[in-house]
Parts: sequence; C-alpha cells; structure tokens
Amino acid sequence: MIEKVLIGKCDTFDVKKIKEFIEKCLNEIDIKISKSKILIKPNLLSAKSTDKAVTTHPLFIQAISEIFLDFSCDICIGDSPGYETTEKVLIKSGIMNIVKSHNLKIKSFDRRIEKFMKGISPYNKFILGEDPDDYDHIINLPKLKTHTMMGLTLGVKNMFGFVPSIEKAKWHLRAGKDRMLFATLLIDIYNVIKPSLTILDGITGMDGDGPSNGRVRNFGIMILCKSAFELDHAVEQLINYNKIMPISEMVLKNNLIKDYSVQCIYPFYDEIDNCKKCFIDFKFPKTMNTDWNIPAFIKRTLNYVFIKKPKINLKKCKNCNICFRICPVKAITESTLSPVINYKRCIRCYCCQEMCPEDAIILS
Repeated sequence: MIEKVLIGKCDTFDVKKIKEFIEKCLNEIDIKISKSKILIKPNLLSAKSTDKAVTTHPLFIQAISEIFLDFSCDICIGDSPGYETTEKVLIKSGIMNIVKSHNLKIKSFDRRIEKFMKGISPYNKFILGEDPDDYDHIINLPKLKTHTMMGLTLGVKNMFGFVPSIEKAKWHLRAGKDRMLFATLLIDIYNVIKPSLTILDGITGMDGDGPSNGRVRNFGIMILCKSAFELDHAVEQLINYNKIMPISEMVLKNNLIKDYSVQCIYPFYDEIDNCKKCFIDFKFPKTMNTDWNIPAFIKRTLNYVFIKKPKINLKKCKNCNICFRICPVKAITESTLSPVINYKRCIRCYCCQEMCPEDAIILS
C-alpha cells in the first residue's frame, strides 16, 4: 500500500483550521481511534515561550486533543526534556493551560522501561522513560526545526524524547561524531515505539543553527503521515536541499521507506511546487557544510580544522553551567568567568549549543 503524506497550509495557529486539516486527513487514511488510550508526544525540548518556536505550539496540541476527545479517547501527554522537568516546560510553553482545560494526563517519562529489538544499529537494548505498549496509539507531534548534528529534527528524531535525559547522554557518548551511527540508533528507537501518526507542526519553525537557537520562521505548513520515515523524506524533498539527511540516508539504505504520495489537501488541493515556496531561503546549520559524505580518512586528517566547533560567546554567557551538566563526555569544565571546552574530548554532538538558554554557544 502506498503511504500518504498529506499537507495543509495555514499561516496562523487557528484551532478551527488545524482541526479541519487533521479531520480531512483522518478521512484519507486507515486508522481506528475511537475510545483509544492515546499518548501525545510533542517536542518539549526546553522551557521556551511560543514565540521562540522551540516546542510544539499549544494551540496545535489543543486542536489535536479536541479531535481525539471527540472520539472519546483517554489522552496523556509527555516527553523527556533536555535538562528541565516536563512540568516546567509545559508551563513555560503554554501547553499546561491546554493540559488543565482539556483534562489531559501528564507523563514525565521518568520510568525505566527496557525494550529489546534487533534493528539496523549495533544495539538491541533500549531504555525508555515511558512504555509505548501501555497505549493504543502514540501520536507524534514534532516541530519543524533544523538540528546542528542531524540536519533536521522531524518525526523520527522526535521519538528520541522517549529516552530519559541521562540515557540520552549515554547514547551521544556511544555514537560520538558518527552521525550515521546515531541515525541508525534513532531509527531503531522509532521502530521500538512505533507511533501511529506523525503530525508535523510547521506553522512556525526554525532554520539556521536549530533546534533551540536558530532563526524563527513562519513556514505556514502542517504535514501528516502514518509513518515518519516517509514524512521526513518528503519534507527534505520540499526543502530541496542538495544533500540527504543522515536519518533518511540510513532509512533508504536499509529499505525502510515505502512508496509514498504527497498531496496538498488543505485548504484546497494544490500543486506540490506551491508548497515548496514555504521554504524559500531555508538556511541549514553551519555544521551542514562540514563533514557530510567525506571519506573517513579525510575526516580523521581534518578533524580539528574542518568540523565546526562549539565556542562560548562571553558577552552572552551567564555562567549557568547547563552546558557543563549536559555534556555527555564531560568535555566542558566550570570556571569563574565561563565554562571551558576541551576540544580533544569534544565529540561535536552540539548538545551544549542545543541546550544553552542564552544562545551563548556559537558554531565556528
């Protein structure tokens, strides 16, 4: 069966319009949701306000929650943020208001659930903060953003939020600088969780050095698909970048992607080329111009010259030491003025840049 990637265009977070799009999509795909136990998994990377476009927008979550509530579903919502509590991120992002008004149950992803699966990565044991098997459907709600390590963070990458914070650091440590290895890990985690639907919030999003300190953009687009493999690949085609992202590269290499069609169905049927206009002047992270598709022996030779390094902007740094706490290889040490980075230990995972609340870490 051909997978359907369905697109809607909407410039504002209008709950009525978002619901109309999703309801139209549900009529196009085969999924039974009546009286189901649902877990909504948004992007709750860090405690940022909606204007920063870091987290899935609360009105996007409201629209989706109301649709499932109309189907008499029992709805939970949760994620494992980078270093803050789930509750703190829900409050700062404005999502907590939706949680309370719609009687959603919060899941903090603080359990230790062991899952075993032999996939395409070298690993077969995965620790999750919540058990996906406790739910009839996992609804994956990523935010359309760039990512300094993986190029883009979309549907597949959003499932990494099922992994508790301390376990995330361990996976970064294992993968090191190897983006393709990390991509296979993310794909395996996605396949362990098996979300029923991925609905991308691209009404606003981020390009540049995302996923938390990039340039906020109004893309005005929503995308739904049962499979994030096809959705992610379709987004890359819409952006029309000249390089394939690591996750999609490994998905294609391992024959995990199905034949799929792409249709713009909302507010009316439209040509796909018109959807590509949403991504005019799309900027990828500076890291995209570094070690992609370069032979291994050249990477080793040019490692410390060629690959972008995280550097601390002393004018912006508040010495909060979040980067020190978040670094998976302990390459950052505390000091009086600002943290110090040991580049011999740094694995270029860019977690420090991703988590910095002050946008004080640049890549150069």
